[in-house]
Amino acid sequence: MKTIKTYFYSTILISLFLLTGLDALAQNRKIDKTYKWKYQVNESAKITFENYDCNLIIHTWDKSEIQYHMTVKASLKSEEEAGKLDTYLEDLKFSHSAGNVEFNNRFWSSKKSVMGRSTMTLMRGGKLRFTEFKMKGELWIPESCLLTLNSKYSEIQMDDIQGRLSLELYNDKLYGGTVDSPLKLKAKYSTLQFENMSDIEADLYNTTIETGNAGDLIITSKYSDVRTGNAGKIRIDAYNDKFSFGNTRDIQFIDKYSDLNAEIAGHLKLDCYNSTVEVVNAQDIELTSKYGKYSFDGARNLNLFTSYSDHVKVGSLLSLNINESKYGDYKVNHLDQSLSLMDGYSDKFFVTKAGALKEVKVNGKYIVLEMGVASDLSYRFNAEVKYPKFDIDEESMNVRIKVKEGSDLKMEAVKGEESEGMPAFFVNGYEMAVTLTEKL
Repeated sequence: MKTIKTYFYSTILISLFLLTGLDALAQNRKIDKTYKWKYQVNESAKITFENYDCNLIIHTWDKSEIQYHMTVKASLKSEEEAGKLDTYLEDLKFSHSAGNVEFNNRFWSSKKSVMGRSTMTLMRGGKLRFTEFKMKGELWIPESCLLTLNSKYSEIQMDDIQGRLSLELYNDKLYGGTVDSPLKLKAKYSTLQFENMSDIEADLYNTTIETGNAGDLIITSKYSDVRTGNAGKIRIDAYNDKFSFGNTRDIQFIDKYSDLNAEIAGHLKLDCYNSTVEVVNAQDIELTSKYGKYSFDGARNLNLFTSYSDHVKVGSLLSLNINESKYGDYKVNHLDQSLSLMDGYSDKFFVTKAGALKEVKVNGKYIVLEMGVASDLSYRFNAEVKYPKFDIDEESMNVRIKVKEGSDLKMEAVKGEESEGMPAFFVNGYEMAVTLTEKL
């Protein structure tokens, strides 16, 4: 029995020694260490940072100095390989001068995982086997420097930036403060959030941007979502995107399949296909469109060059001028001065109430025009139509000419007191339906 007990306790002691030894060996195979670099630079130095699969925090300060800390947590297959990686990182150098610093935290040429076995080939040669490899970084830069950041597969936190900033992101998440200088951005599959921004020049693909106020925006985009507070001038070339702005200056929007929302804007120039545009208030609007939906609470002049199967809804408008339209639907709550349709086909116009009109001129085929006019409005009514459908107060008019030959009608009449330069209706075309409803 004693022999058995002795053997039992010996087995336990051997196991403990083995476990202790294995644990020590495992510790020798691991790296959990922060590597540091520090360079003296000019305040306006150019800094280029290539970041790959490494969460990064970027600070700005009032020093003429750059510091970069890179923390590596790794488990290697052997103590020798752990030592080799540690030595490699301790000896890692970055190109630097007083005016230019270049960081690249991808110090390997390749990483591969095959059948659960992971290997890394270092840039300067040598292959390492690992079971765990993680990095994170922290960067301190002068507040007025020029920063170019190219990043993939990372989460980035950024302080306020005063100097010029250039970003190229791929599958990143970036959270920043205020950017006071122009930003040049190229991003795919990324998310960016800022407190406020200056001017932005962006090339986006499947990217989301959210910020407070912004400066002038030049954006080329596909499948993206951009939301800002107030902004300056905006120029957008879009495909299947969503844009939302506060108050802006002029907007130029070239688009297919996208949404645009804004509060008070300046001049709008829209060239759209199957788009949805909602602007609370604008100045002059230039529109070329197919299959679009447009809503404006108020605008000065709305000028359509070509329109096909569009739906336009406006609260208050001075003038509506259309060069060519087919299958359009136009609803205006208050039209103050004029309506002009040069060439229409199967269009519908609904004007709830007209103001101090100057002229209404419609020419086309299969046009429907319904308009509410003041009961005391004096106007001329001239028509030359084949198959007319008129619902007007002809009894109150002074009909000068009315010639009807078969389906053709020529008519000239005056309602109210005639005067030079009085409001006038001109209706010409084929199967034109005009309804004028008097309102108090």
